[in-house]
Amino acid sequence: MIPGIDAGGFKFKVCIPDLAGNPQILTNKLGEPSTRSVVFFAEDGSILVGTEAENAALLSPERAVSDWKGRMGTEDVLYRAPDGKEYRAENILGILLTKVKEDTIEAKTGEVCEEAVITIPANYTDVQKEQTKEGAEEAGLKVLLMPHEPTAAALGNGLHKKRNCRALVCDVGGVTTDVSIVQTKGNLCEVIATNGKPKLGGRDFNACLEEMLLEQFEDLHHYRPSRREHPIFHQDLSLRVEQLKLSLTASLHAQTVLSCNGDLLKATISRDQFNSRVLPLVEEVMKMAEQTVKDVNLGWDSIDEIFAVGGGCMPPIVVEHLEKLTGKKVSRRCEPHCAAALGAVIAGRLEYARLGKEYRISTGTLPPPNFYLREILSRSIGVAVLDDNQKEICSEILAKDIPIPSTQARVFKMSEPDQTDVLIRILDGEDGVEEDKCVELGRFELKGLTARPDLIGRIEIVFHLDVNGILTATARDIVSGKTAELQIAYKNKAQSS
Repeated sequence: MIPGIDAGGFKFKVCIPDLAGNPQILTNKLGEPSTRSVVFFAEDGSILVGTEAENAALLSPERAVSDWKGRMGTEDVLYRAPDGKEYRAENILGILLTKVKEDTIEAKTGEVCEEAVITIPANYTDVQKEQTKEGAEEAGLKVLLMPHEPTAAALGNGLHKKRNCRALVCDVGGVTTDVSIVQTKGNLCEVIATNGKPKLGGRDFNACLEEMLLEQFEDLHHYRPSRREHPIFHQDLSLRVEQLKLSLTASLHAQTVLSCNGDLLKATISRDQFNSRVLPLVEEVMKMAEQTVKDVNLGWDSIDEIFAVGGGCMPPIVVEHLEKLTGKKVSRRCEPHCAAALGAVIAGRLEYARLGKEYRISTGTLPPPNFYLREILSRSIGVAVLDDNQKEICSEILAKDIPIPSTQARVFKMSEPDQTDVLIRILDGEDGVEEDKCVELGRFELKGLTARPDLIGRIEIVFHLDVNGILTATARDIVSGKTAELQIAYKNKAQSS
């Protein structure tokens, strides 16, 4: 039994297969279908997670961490304990996964959980993927697979059961947004295009509501509560905003009450007011959807299904604009909140089949799924080279939308005569883009090469993407036979020979 975990920036959802192999949601020890993605560091050294952490944070918000997913891939310290221990995004993920593993999976199944499928945004970089694996390892979990969230959501909504169907999956999560086109052809389910934004999600919609409430409070009481001086007010504000957003999903008006220093605000927000504030965010999502269709030279008449998933798709304005853009109704049969976790279970069964392993549950062995899944790379990866003007640019080796797993190779010339050392810089960026506009993923060297006056093609670089899209780069000097290898990792350690 391999659980599927949707490690969301707002909530964690966990699924396991039932006796027939169909994914089902697991509730946590409080009976909740999801666990809030909040961690609280108590004074006595204990660590609270989920609703308990959220409640404790009302009194001491400085001890709580909730905005961790948007910091994945950075070295940012999100909490520093009194003993000096520092917690970064992957450590917070590890704490959340430990709690989910113990209090949801093992407590409800009675089985020891050693590996899991964890969904990730399609736009994650290699560093973010590596940190996700590190967080899982801290929780004692081996990551079997990290499927992209919109792909998992497509599986969770049963797209693989439809033959010759093409779906656009618009996944607006708590922190990130991804849009993918997933299609089925016979027994093949494949992603053919994907785009994403790492800092666009439900949290931004909430920020618009927060600003509206703060403006009303300031108009009434002539001051604006600051996060530094009024942390408890802001902690309460974040909870009220989430409730308001839910209410505005079902009603045209919603009310809430806020208090600071004894000053009360009884606020009423209309859906029209909310819509006007979040319209720029919605338009960004629509542009992404439009671009994704253009990337594969399709028209909307070629799309059979529209799936709107993720908590950020709850505001009706998102669905309304999707339907206006596409000229099609968004699927009413779509499961928006738990689909990624449901699909993660199916992806885990597929991976076991690919590895030739038996997928065991308590009552026996499940047969392998009767279809295949093919993922794609969401961003181009190359190396830094000199162009004709001696400017460093990115030379693409792995193109955006290439299938995963994949291996590609290219041969490059030396930049100078009699050169004996080569620095290989791996870049996340489009072909031909200047290197300072790309993101450097890592670097390694070939040293002590045979000097030659001619600039022949002699440095062969091979990029290999594994099933999780994690990159290993190998460089070989064809003349001397010397090689060096780098697996892109959080600690950026290169092994050479």
